[in-house]
Amino acid sequence: MSKTEKHPNFPLQCLIFSWICGGVGFALGLSFDPDWFGRFGSIMVLLAVMSEYALLQAELARLYSSLQGQGAAQAGNTGIPDLSPTPWHQTQARASHITIVVGTLVWGFGDWFLR
Repeated sequence: MSKTEKHPNFPLQCLIFSWICGGVGFALGLSFDPDWFGRFGSIMVLLAVMSEYALLQAELARLYSSLQGQGAAQAGNTGIPDLSPTPWHQTQARASHITIVVGTLVWGFGDWFLR
């Protein structure tokens, strides 16, 4: 059993905490030193990558468990079930991609945005 099967909200929690870190970094960057924004951008990227990895592992575990015991319908088995990702999984994957891009831009150029 994978970590995401035990804790199905882990990817979403990573994304939420990632954006919270971005907001905290932005506030610290405006209040104290713009370098804080860039530093918190690195945490955004780390958490978004953790979310992406957890989503991938959950999808692979679901695929592998769905395929166990399945075979060709011609051999008398039920055939391969529908293995397409759920819309919720696709939404979380897109949010992870966007967060990785935004976090990387903040990490690299966050202090420039606030100067």
